Amino acid sequence: MSSLSDQAQDPFVATNEEALIARDAAVKLKPLADAQVDVEIRAAEHAEIVAALPARAVRLIAEFLTAMAEGKPVALLRRTAEMTTQEAAELLNVSRPYVVGLIDRDEIPHRMVGTHRRVLLSDLIAYKKKSDARRKDAIAKMVAEAQKLRLP
Repeated sequence: MSSLSDQAQDPFVATNEEALIARDAAVKLKPLADAQVDVEIRAAEHAEIVAALPARAVRLIAEFLTAMAEGKPVALLRRTAEMTTQEAAELLNVSRPYVVGLIDRDEIPHRMVGTHRRVLLSDLIAYKKKSDARRKDAIAKMVAEAQKLRLP
């Protein structure tokens, strides 16, 4: 497998004009995404071109358009994309040595490419979900204890 940088284009940032178009489209697609319905799209200048979109794709497109409208950089990545430890650190918003430590403690699966570690994006997402769940659980326990002790 190639690294993430080989599997994705640079993040895309919309121009002001594109952001306005994206905002309008996101507003129109959000109710359909929330309703989880399939849709058909038709090219404005080529009425003969019609494409069906499954509901999950509508949700992703609406999220993509919302990010564009907000001027956020966006990119599409395959879940099978491999990342370097630096790319993984950037995704998790931690240092590279911290990611290496997670890998060395077998908290994140990896493979070696020569002397370099590679991590699947899907494994990073799974780690992040598990880490977020542990964090939320710890906060809930702290709140419950504070309420039990009647702390402000």
